[in-house]
Amino acid sequence: MLVGCGRKDRDAASDQPGTSQDESTSSPEPSDDSGGDEPGITLEVPIEVGGDSDSGKQNSGSDSGSDSGSDSGSATSEQGSGSEQKSEAEEPEPDPTEDAFRSVRAGDCLPIYRTGYGDDWSQPKPPEPVSCRGNYGGLFYVTRTGGSGLICPNGLAEDSWRYSARSGQTTTLCLKRIWVKNYCVLAIDSGNQRLSFGLSTAVGCDADRVPKPYNRIMVVSDVYRAPADAHAGHCKKNPYDTRPYWVVLVSGGEDMVCFTYPNT
Repeated sequence: MLVGCGRKDRDAASDQPGTSQDESTSSPEPSDDSGGDEPGITLEVPIEVGGDSDSGKQNSGSDSGSDSGSDSGSATSEQGSGSEQKSEAEEPEPDPTEDAFRSVRAGDCLPIYRTGYGDDWSQPKPPEPVSCRGNYGGLFYVTRTGGSGLICPNGLAEDSWRYSARSGQTTTLCLKRIWVKNYCVLAIDSGNQRLSFGLSTAVGCDADRVPKPYNRIMVVSDVYRAPADAHAGHCKKNPYDTRPYWVVLVSGGEDMVCFTYPNT
């Protein structure tokens, strides 16, 4: 859809409280919160079992009751040691990736983007949150977090990131892109100035090659509040600007992102 340009830039950041990962959560505005620490290391302490089985045979009958009690106590210690070892063996192994996903909160902003190679993201797990006003080429605002049942919005420039852990639990992050001027994305040029944009991607504007099926690099020239009659002509800098422009409406049609060829 071709739209035009109104006023420049939009404020996309405000603080929101963190929310529980076990339930779907949402936050209406970006925030500047930071993430948490990695989990610590659990130390296993060995348990020594005492007692001598021959001592009861050498003592007199008057001491037999005491020896019997001592043997019983030794058996109890052995049983308790085995039970504790079993409990330690059943503890799940640490999963740093799961911990990173579960530490993300609605309202965080993550410096991530899709690389264009399949479904790959630029990071193997969520990095520490950054300022939602940061100047990052790939920046996503976390709108909601939840489990496997969470269904994320699928509008333009909206995405989701899921991780299924060894524990059997799935964490879902609903994401909305924050657009930054002068950064580039991947696109598919099908001819006759018909372009399809990889709205979750980011790429160096001077990259020598791009992953298939993409065949074009486009730069974000401006981001505006979309007027009612928005079209690509509103992206021109002045009456003498002859560069071609493409426009994508995002945020439910409230904002417009202007694209053009880089280095033109």
